[in-house]
Amino acid sequence: MAAVLFSFFIQACQPEEDKQQERGYPDALKQVHAEAFFERDLRGHGVKVAILDFGFENLWTDPSLAHLVNAGQIAATIDYTRSDSSLFYKNVHGTNVLRYMAGIDPKDTLFGGSLATGATFFLAMVTPNFDKKSDQRITEYVIDSALGDLYSRGVRLINLSMGFWDEYANEEQNYKPEDMDGRTTLVSKVCQKWAMKGMIIVNSAGNTGEYRWKIIWAPSDAPDVIAVGAARFPDKVFKASYSGRGNPDISYVKPELIAFTPWGTSFSAPVVTGMIACMLEKDSTLSLEQIRKLLFSSATLYPYPNNFVGYGVPDARRILARMDRPDKELSMVRKILVSGNKYRISTGSADNVVFDKYDHYRVKRQYIEESSDGYITLRRGRNVTFTTVVTGETATEIIWESQ
Repeated sequence: MAAVLFSFFIQACQPEEDKQQERGYPDALKQVHAEAFFERDLRGHGVKVAILDFGFENLWTDPSLAHLVNAGQIAATIDYTRSDSSLFYKNVHGTNVLRYMAGIDPKDTLFGGSLATGATFFLAMVTPNFDKKSDQRITEYVIDSALGDLYSRGVRLINLSMGFWDEYANEEQNYKPEDMDGRTTLVSKVCQKWAMKGMIIVNSAGNTGEYRWKIIWAPSDAPDVIAVGAARFPDKVFKASYSGRGNPDISYVKPELIAFTPWGTSFSAPVVTGMIACMLEKDSTLSLEQIRKLLFSSATLYPYPNNFVGYGVPDARRILARMDRPDKELSMVRKILVSGNKYRISTGSADNVVFDKYDHYRVKRQYIEESSDGYITLRRGRNVTFTTVVTGETATEIIWESQ
């Protein structure tokens, strides 16, 4: 495995759970099988990508981004806040997102760079207020203006590693968890509007899981915004505790996907954005609906998502297989009807992820069940009607019959 990549510069949005974790971007690439893209020289060449963020400190001097600078792949730097221009370079968060999506680090001997090293970037500051309790509702209007301008520039693919919930400077402007319904917050309505025009907006699901809030923030709740949560482990479909879960009171899947990151959902979103850039390089005519279907149908749990991890981790191998043969159905999950309150199932993995669910979607708990003999025994918990088991790359959906 390559040496730890990018750990030396990621400081922002680092959750408590993972501060000691010595993992890096190559683990995320390995998890999504990015080598399938790279074997076809798919690196997002010619695809326009916008990053809407807090700022881009060290943008022009960071060695991991020198290839973008030297090749003229940073097409524009735009301050949509119309504030002090120096603020554009006062926060490193946006630069970190760009590095995670398109950087080439000399320590990376495994992949030779991130997913979208060939893309063309539009870097936009939509707020300088990174600190808690400092932002204002006007940022949501700024995002609308930014998306409109980028749309006029022919930019379709947007990464938004920020969100809105209850941390406004004026607490009277704070949202409530029940507002995360895709219809209430201004920013969610704005992003849904532009998504319906064909823009592909990828949003981090939010590091809200360990707060009383628990669920995703806006605009991840918008129906056509692709919400990406964080996977706790690079080899398992397991939600990081800090990653926001889906609102159980809405009728559609959120978050839709997860990806591994040691540093918060801000850096799981660019994994999926980078994958989409590779997909658009292969076929620039793909619609938002087609991209969503390709991503979701490639993921671990498809077609049995839940409100912790959505459809799971997307897989570049399966995406390309579907793009090569659109008529090919790929369902990796088997379904078993079980009577009684326990079930013994064979497994090829020592550590198996289990989701006990109240219904087909809402998770009661996730846990890891260890196996020493190639089997695990599942016991039906109280109020559990469905259980999903993931062992390696195989998933099983268990339906517990009514007693």
